[in-house]
Amino acid sequence: MPRDHKTPQIQKIAKQACITYRVLKSSADVADSQSELISPVTTVRPADLKIAPRKSKPSSGAARLQSPPVTYMYICETEVFSMGVFLLRPGASIPLHDHPDMNGNLRSC
Repeated sequence: MPRDHKTPQIQKIAKQACITYRVLKSSADVADSQSELISPVTTVRPADLKIAPRKSKPSSGAARLQSPPVTYMYICETEVFSMGVFLLRPGASIPLHDHPDMNGNLRSC
């Protein structure tokens, strides 16, 4: 099978994140630089990360309790940024909280 030589979307995001966060010196710079990340982050899809919905729903309440409400999928980490995906079961949530001196981009699918 021929290989597709197109750069994966997640690699484009990682490259832009590295560029954006490596050169930041102040919080004012963050807002301007993060705009460069908005486009690739908004276009990434679960399929780009090989994430697919479960084929069947748990048949019993006990089976549902065995799967965690939130799972974290590690993508990569450098000295400049870290990247990961939170996978939430339907109805699950992550409490609002603060990460002082950190910046981030979020996408919900």
